[in-house]
Order: sequence, then structure tokens, then C-alpha cells
Amino acid sequence: MIKLVAFDFDGTLVDSNACKEDCIFKVISAVPGAVDVLEDARAVGGNRYTLFHEIASRIDPKREPEQAARHGRAMAYAYTRCCAQAISAAPERRGARKTLGGLRSRGIKVVVNSGTPHVDLPGLLRRRRLTSVVDGYFGSPVSKTDNLRRAMRMARVAAKETLVVGDGPDDLHCARQVGAWFSAITAEKRIMEKVRFAMRDLTPLLHLVDRLNAASRRGSDRLRDRQ
Repeated sequence: MIKLVAFDFDGTLVDSNACKEDCIFKVISAVPGAVDVLEDARAVGGNRYTLFHEIASRIDPKREPEQAARHGRAMAYAYTRCCAQAISAAPERRGARKTLGGLRSRGIKVVVNSGTPHVDLPGLLRRRRLTSVVDGYFGSPVSKTDNLRRAMRMARVAAKETLVVGDGPDDLHCARQVGAWFSAITAEKRIMEKVRFAMRDLTPLLHLVDRLNAASRRGSDRLRDRQ
């Protein structure tokens, strides 16, 4: 039985990946040399604070570390402000709100597990009017895998009772690490490998959950019949 569904945020619940990319370029376009070092800075990994600190460090390697840190934080804050406005106006992924409500009406816990910094998620969820239809939220710098494990402990559910829904390789990796079910959102084709369950938007998700739970009940009935 599926008892917990963990959703990625950007690109999954909200069609906002392009907004975030636009905000990165808006912030760095006014910084000489920043565009040239962007890809190398991205290769380091990490969240927005790591990214902009790397950019600030790379555009002037002779700069004092504290100066680079301040510049990186300033760019990260500008990026956060840009994202807050852009994501608030971005369209939700088709079927998102109906799906969240439908899951909760079935008694299934719903959480957001995002790469967005944890401190920024409450404002984003509030502006999107999603706080009333989710049971919790988790963000970086903690990894999605560790956050999912925490959500599972809090909900007291096992991996086989958990479904991860996301549009990126990190979401697939997270589900595999804990042994949870996974459904890919394929609108932007960010997951290149083939997965068992995939959908362009969230419209079919309730049907998938109902199907998985019906199969689980049939399996339990067969087990009881053997006893």
C-alpha cells in the first residue's frame, strides 16, 4: 500500500525550471566574467549558495576569500528574490492540485522533497497556496535521500509504502537509494533512462496510486488465503 508520496517541487509540482534558469542568467549577466565560469561552477555541485560562491571565487581568484563569500551570498540572495517572484507566477504542473487533494482524501501523506534550500520552501509553498495540501516539506542542504528517509520515519512507513515523484535524475537516485517506488515526470525529458512508471504531467498519478494499492490488497488477500 502506498502511504506516503514525496514530490519534487520545481518541474514536478510547478513548471518552474525555466524560471530558475532565467534567474541565474539575470543575476550573473551584470557580473563581468560570471557567464564564462558558470558551467565550471555548476560542475562542483551543491545548492544555490555553493554555485554563486564558486562563481564569485572563479571570476577573481586573487580576491580575498571573505570578499568572494560576501559576493557569492549577495548573488544568491538576488537569485532567491528573482525565483520567489518568477515561481509564484509560474503555472502549476497539470493535475497537481487535484492530485495532492486526492491523495490526502485517501489518507495518504504528502510531502515536498526539493533541492531548494529548506529555509526558502515555506515562502514558496505559501505563495503557491500549497501549504494546506501538503503534510511537510524538506529541502537542502540535506540530500533528497536523507530527507526522504526522515519523512518515512516521521510517517512511520516502509520503502514499499513510499512513492517518489520527480522530474530529475536526483529524484530517481533518491528513490533507488531507499528502495521506494518511483514515477517520472517527463515533460522536460530530464530523466534519460527508461523507468517503469512515467507520465508527462500529474493527471494520471491518482490512477497509478490506486492501481498499486489495489495490487497490494490482492497480494494481501492471496497471502491470507494461504494461511
